[in-house]
Amino acid sequence: MKLLSLIAITTALLMPFFSSAQSNYKPGYVVDLKGDTLKGNIDYREWDKNPGQISFKNDAGAVAVYTPQNAKAFAVNGLEYYEAGAVRVSLDPADATMAGAVLDTSYRADTVFLRTLTKGRYFTLYSYSDHIKTRFYVREPGDAQPQELVYHVYNGESGVKHVNRYQGQLLYIAQKNNLGNTRLQNTLSLLQYTDNDMLKAAAAINGSDPSQLKSGNKIGSRFFAGAGVNYNGMSFSGDVEFPGNYSVFPKVSAGIDIFTNKNVQSLYIRVEIGVTKDQHDSKNSYQRSELKMEQYTVSVAPQIYYNIYNGQKLKVFAGGGLSLNFSTYPTRYYITLGGIDVTPIRQNNFPDYYKFWESVLLKAGITINNRIEIYAGYVPPTTITNNYLAFDGRVTSYQAGVNFLFGAK
Repeated sequence: MKLLSLIAITTALLMPFFSSAQSNYKPGYVVDLKGDTLKGNIDYREWDKNPGQISFKNDAGAVAVYTPQNAKAFAVNGLEYYEAGAVRVSLDPADATMAGAVLDTSYRADTVFLRTLTKGRYFTLYSYSDHIKTRFYVREPGDAQPQELVYHVYNGESGVKHVNRYQGQLLYIAQKNNLGNTRLQNTLSLLQYTDNDMLKAAAAINGSDPSQLKSGNKIGSRFFAGAGVNYNGMSFSGDVEFPGNYSVFPKVSAGIDIFTNKNVQSLYIRVEIGVTKDQHDSKNSYQRSELKMEQYTVSVAPQIYYNIYNGQKLKVFAGGGLSLNFSTYPTRYYITLGGIDVTPIRQNNFPDYYKFWESVLLKAGITINNRIEIYAGYVPPTTITNNYLAFDGRVTSYQAGVNFLFGAK
């Protein structure tokens, strides 16, 4: 738990710096209040919440800030579409664990940028996310403003209650356009309040018009595999005391990266599986003792990374995570002097090392052409001896290697 807390605190402290460390201008346009389309470039960010403002750079290089108060819409070409709308924004949480004991229908009136999910024949579907929740909106032809698709959850006397008014709202649109058949009614009655289900409902009602505007799924992934070296240091303190002893062994690894926004590729979660070896033969000339250990380790490491610099051909990343290590020890023994005649005594299978242990993993490096990753890593001193009170054995690791990235989608 201490390791997880350390990672969480470090990430929280560094994220504001990461977020402001760079711009990421992509071709796009802004529609101003006069209805004129201004072509240029938009600073495209990891918008897990709908942006309150965007930075726009025209062809002359001048930068302007647009908000829902001075722009009707904006788009990052082929990636994101937003329209300004004066809407009601519900204020109750969508998570039952945070909901109250009574139905909460409170809302605020606001003008915001709505993310356009799809435009079709009978309605346009939008989403709006803030620190409270994600909401969905529809606008039918002729409507002045989008209407929220209403969903509430609260904890009633008999358990969790769900108010799925959005199902009836979508069914009304279908019936109004003579589409209310039994199959569609059944589909809408099972509809969940999620992006995927809302897009399915929009396709079922609007039809699969190939010309309709769709904002694609932002989640993406890629695979990687590579090799490197571990420079491992091991030291003992207490009753079993040896000076630092180091070894160098290769490490092979593979895994998957999950991007929160595959078009930006700034923030990603990595799950890495690695295999390596470690071996130490420590000697204490004063005590005339010797300790030998041979270790094989398979690790599973969930990590989180951020591209501090996020260019098209070069990226600079930093991050880390928690390594879950599964080790075997085919060779381990301790030799010390003992007995009346002070002869060497060998204790096989001593000391007892952890077969499962955790360690913090910190990494930084560069990515070239989205294909080659060069990294350096550090594992702080970590105890691997099994709960001895008289002594303590710790391992520290320095890593370097190359990964090959492929299968991005």
